[in-house]
Amino acid sequence: MRQVQPLADIDSRAPEAGRIRLGVKTSKAMKSLETFRFTSPYRDCIDALSQMYGGDVVPWTDAKASPSHQWEVITKASEIEVFLPPNPVSTWYELYAGSGLQRRCDGMTCAIPQQTGPQTWEPVDTPCICAAKSNMECSPHTRLKVLLPNVPFRGIWRLETKGWNALKELPGMADLIRQLNESGSMVRVALGIEKRTQMRPSGKRNFVTPTLTMLDTLLHIVTGK
Repeated sequence: MRQVQPLADIDSRAPEAGRIRLGVKTSKAMKSLETFRFTSPYRDCIDALSQMYGGDVVPWTDAKASPSHQWEVITKASEIEVFLPPNPVSTWYELYAGSGLQRRCDGMTCAIPQQTGPQTWEPVDTPCICAAKSNMECSPHTRLKVLLPNVPFRGIWRLETKGWNALKELPGMADLIRQLNESGSMVRVALGIEKRTQMRPSGKRNFVTPTLTMLDTLLHIVTGK
């Protein structure tokens, strides 16, 4: 039975229009892309993205998605213009298994889902389990929320990455853009895919990472007389 919760204590959020993806699933594993891939339940949004950035609109099905039957387009664009909503970036250490999320942590406090009813779960806090074991079992998860111009507005679009570079770079860039916006400057922002190479003892590693770029500062808004 669901407990009564005061409306003031319920967090509100914008609905999710779709996902921005950096890879595509193959028969063997996930394959990185050099251009953006979009998935959404809304055909009109995917059609608009196809018209702007190229690519063919096709049905897409994933049992883990909600809903499972959607639309997708792999575009020809490696950079797109976006708007950043308030608090656009979240970062966590997370561990998943076949049943889903096992724990979420900030490196100090770990939240573990605990069943409180037939269909209800609540997070229970405990000290970081990876730190206690001196072994990093979780992986970084960075989520970026953006708004897409010239696309039917149905909510925010979410990009998720497990890369360490994104974990280090996206929050700092988003915070700088926020500061400029709050100062009265109108900042045009581009979301991009950047190919990078990392040298390791085992050899060269090629990968892609999402980036935020300030295209320009259009003008400064003056208030008052």
